Amino acid sequence: MKVEADFVCDHGMPQPWATCHECMFLPFDQRPVPPKPKPEPPKPKPKRAAKRKTSTGSASSRGSSTRKPRASVAAPSRALPKSVDDECPDLFGDKDLAYEIPDSNVRYHVQGPDQGWLPISTMPTELREHGWVYLKSDDYLVARCRVKSVGFRDQRWSHEHPDTTSDVGPGATLELDGGWEFLSDDVGPDGIVEIRGYQYLKRGDEGSV
Repeated sequence: MKVEADFVCDHGMPQPWATCHECMFLPFDQRPVPPKPKPEPPKPKPKRAAKRKTSTGSASSRGSSTRKPRASVAAPSRALPKSVDDECPDLFGDKDLAYEIPDSNVRYHVQGPDQGWLPISTMPTELREHGWVYLKSDDYLVARCRVKSVGFRDQRWSHEHPDTTSDVGPGATLELDGGWEFLSDDVGPDGIVEIRGYQYLKRGDEGSV
């Protein structure tokens, strides 16, 4: 029986490989009990080899793990303000606007006390920023003015003769920039077609509508 090298029985003899003969002839309950050998520490488990990085694979598969999602771009607001506390939307179209009025009201739009704005009921989604607003009467463009922004007014008056003008109630407006310019341009056959909503137009390089 293998015992610890430093074990010494009562007979004074170290026995690194076997117990003393005299001890062996003693009754079992009187025999010395050598200390148990210390358990060997467990062997560490071998580390798993790390996977080798490769540069193989398609460009799409390599880029998919590192490409950041594209930030969503908020769509331009199309809601008109309903009170003075509401934010007014920006103009984001690429055209000018033809604003149709009766011929009898042209002078009150161009020279009246409310010449700096026009009432609107829906968002002119195709009107460009700082574009032109044309007054259209009897298939002619009779005046134009630059648009500044969409606005809101608590009191909007109809652009008519002072004896017949009326309050059309609070609401959205096109705020104009500068004064009106008189002109007389035939809109042509395309401008005579009746359409629902706003009528937009563009001028060609040669000045045609």
